[in-house]
Amino acid sequence: MRTAIFVLTTIALAAQPRPTANGVIMDAATNQPIANATVLVYAAGVRSGYNLFCPTCYTDCGKRATTNESGEFTIANLSADLVFDLLVVRDGFSSTWIKKVDPLSNTKAQAKLAKRTSPENPKQIVRGKVVDARGDAVRDALIAQRGIIFDQGRSFGDRDWIDLVAVSNKDGEFEMAFGKPAKAMILQVAPRGMASSLVTLTTGAGRQSITATDGATVRGRVVNNGKPLANIELGLSTHSRMSGTVFDDMRIGTNESGEFAITNVPAGRIYDLFPRMTALGEKGLSAEVTYVETKDDGQEVHIGDIQTQPAYTLKGRVVLSDGAAIPANIRVNLFLDRMPDSQTVMLGPDGEFEFRGLARGVYSVSPAVKGYIPLDPEKPLEFLIDHDRADANITLKPGSRF
Repeated sequence: MRTAIFVLTTIALAAQPRPTANGVIMDAATNQPIANATVLVYAAGVRSGYNLFCPTCYTDCGKRATTNESGEFTIANLSADLVFDLLVVRDGFSSTWIKKVDPLSNTKAQAKLAKRTSPENPKQIVRGKVVDARGDAVRDALIAQRGIIFDQGRSFGDRDWIDLVAVSNKDGEFEMAFGKPAKAMILQVAPRGMASSLVTLTTGAGRQSITATDGATVRGRVVNNGKPLANIELGLSTHSRMSGTVFDDMRIGTNESGEFAITNVPAGRIYDLFPRMTALGEKGLSAEVTYVETKDDGQEVHIGDIQTQPAYTLKGRVVLSDGAAIPANIRVNLFLDRMPDSQTVMLGPDGEFEFRGLARGVYSVSPAVKGYIPLDPEKPLEFLIDHDRADANITLKPGSRF
């Protein structure tokens, strides 16, 4: 009887419908609904812990819906274990994101699209087409600006861009536009489930082809004294941080065996691989950076075990030179030198703070007390960590940041 009850319960649970994401898309200028907009499940993430797969590689990624005359959309049969980033695309409008959509929530996802007009001057435009190794069109590739090239030099940042992002259509085609005439654009092309690429395309009316590849895979394991560590988040970032050469950072978690696999890593680059300090700090552990080189598409890079060791701590206190009390809810940030890894803690009532999970390295501290600046604003608040330290005492004076 118990077996029968268990089987019936299992069948009932399996038969439960998977949740649905609902929402509405509006015109930012008129606040009227937009029909025939495409809403695409672009990426996903787990509710707790860390992703074991690349964010765009989950089964639900790629599902899509088209808005009706009321601007409404429905994407059914989604995983209840994930939250989703939706990308909204419509001809004549700039694309936009709806981040962290929870299909278990009763809240409707909402977005407003701004109208877009293509410039008449071809020197303000790059037109491209994304294809795979067979020459077939790659749809839904995300194209993001990384820099602009003029005859007199280069510029980085989002100023003067008409399009910050674009999405390739069913024919693999896209257009990116800049607010001024230029010589070329530096773009990151990121197809779902494939490797990103950085390309420099000349402006003009002609359409240029970009070939997307699968990239390399980086595999390894995180251990402590030979025992695997599960649920540890790792970051993989391009070693060179020179403007126009940086890929978006990749993050992945370890499974129950402490193993990880980072797929679709662009080939031909050197990367910094590091367990994130917030993940290891909870266990009182740390790990130094592992350097990884990918040479070829399809390559499997096995780095072996990443050994962890006891972590260091950094303690200190923030005081205000005018004797004022530290306001409530003040954050202090800690950054690892030359690495995209950081921590944030709250200052105590007496201004004390503590950071854990630190490996050997150079760290900078940035307390954010409104109306106060360091005694010497030109001198970085940096600390060499090669042992536990409790001397990070910082005095701030009244003033405003430039």
